[in-house]
Amino acid sequence: MNSDNLSWLLEDFRRQVPDVRGLILFSADGLPTSFSGMPEDEADALAALGASINSMVAGASAHTGSGGVRSTLIESDEAFLMLSQAAERTGLLVVVPASADLELAATAVEQLVSRVGSHLATPARR
Repeated sequence: MNSDNLSWLLEDFRRQVPDVRGLILFSADGLPTSFSGMPEDEADALAALGASINSMVAGASAHTGSGGVRSTLIESDEAFLMLSQAAERTGLLVVVPASADLELAATAVEQLVSRVGSHLATPARR
C-alpha cells in the first residue's frame, strides 16, 4: 500500500463512517495525495490549508514545549475540520457536518491512522 492513490481506502472509510462528508490525504508541502467526497479543486485548496495549519500548530507546540501534535479540530458554523498527522510527511483532513457525531468520527479517524498510518507516508521529494 502506498499513498500514490489511496482513494479506495478513503471511499471505504466514507462508506463506513456515515457522518464524513469528505477527506483528503496531503503531503507536508500541501499537495493532495488522495481524496474522497470532494472535487479536485476543493482537494487542492484543502491540502494547502491542511499543511499550513499543521505547520502552524507544530510551531506553536514547539514554542510552548507541549510535545508533538496528534490532531487539530476546527469548528465552524456548518462543519468540523479534523486534522491529523497521518504518517511521516502526510496529513489527513476530514470534513464532517456540525450535526455529526463528532466522537464517532474522531474515533474512526484515530483507528484509521493507527491501522494504516505507517503505509501512508509521503516519500521525500527530490
